[in-house]
Amino acid sequence: MKIHKWYTILIIGLALILPGSLAACNKSEEVPYAPNFTLKTTNGESVSLSDFRGKPVMLTFWKIDCPACQFQIPYTQAFYDEWSSETIAVLTVNVGDSISAVQDYVTGLGITYPVLLDRQGKVAQVYGIPGVPVTFLIDADGILKAYQIGPFQSRQAIESALKSVFPSLTLSPKTSVSPEIGNVAPDFTLQTTDGQSITLSKFRGKTVLLNFWVSSCPACVTEMPYFEAVFDKQTNKGLVIVAINCGETSQTVHNIVDGLKLTFPILLDPDGKVCTDYKRGAPTTFIIDGNGIIKAIKDDAFQSSEEIMNMLDSM
Repeated sequence: MKIHKWYTILIIGLALILPGSLAACNKSEEVPYAPNFTLKTTNGESVSLSDFRGKPVMLTFWKIDCPACQFQIPYTQAFYDEWSSETIAVLTVNVGDSISAVQDYVTGLGITYPVLLDRQGKVAQVYGIPGVPVTFLIDADGILKAYQIGPFQSRQAIESALKSVFPSLTLSPKTSVSPEIGNVAPDFTLQTTDGQSITLSKFRGKTVLLNFWVSSCPACVTEMPYFEAVFDKQTNKGLVIVAINCGETSQTVHNIVDGLKLTFPILLDPDGKVCTDYKRGAPTTFIIDGNGIIKAIKDDAFQSSEEIMNMLDSM
């Protein structure tokens, strides 16, 4: 209990003179270990702070109705997307919001970093936070090294703070995730045939049927009307159908789209980068759930619209 009181006194006291700044935490009488805790994620998984011993941790407390928290979230997500979790752990704690509200919020914004639920605010109380957002920087031994009251202003600001507090830290870029069942589908942004920009992660909360094709593949072209039939008949607004053409010219793709009267989004991948990231040939279809997780892969063509529906219904 003594260390908990110390955190409360230190943070509230310095909050009055260091708002929004990165402050060092030093105390000669005792080592300032970050209090351990165990909380549930939005998926019901139990996570403890001590699970991350051996690597630095960036721990942020936040709430849904906090404008400053909302401001920081995109920068936290950008940082999480860029750097490997083997280098540093990104952990966030929502304080006081309902499970359903946090789940909807996380899905709506496409948040993929860990979000823990502190429904009663007990962990926030232990840490003595004066408000939100507050970010703690904890070293590999579990020792609190610094904290930030208020939001970081950019992804680069997060990186600079980490390098300042942990001089020996080397941030390692994330390696590409293999597009297999159970893994997060690699994100991308591509243009449709009519010039609209589409980003896969913007469809979080919906089921995505993602097809890869080329016009020189007869089976690819043959199955296109089946996707159109499902697209035309679907009343479920939670389903998105998207097809990516791999490496062909816009005119070639337009000829197929116009000839088959396709109305669902057809994306252009002129340099084949996204097709290469997904590491499969054509035709291939991925079924991706509302959390961005690949649930099924079909490595050949569908034979009917009914087969597509049966696959979707089985998810």
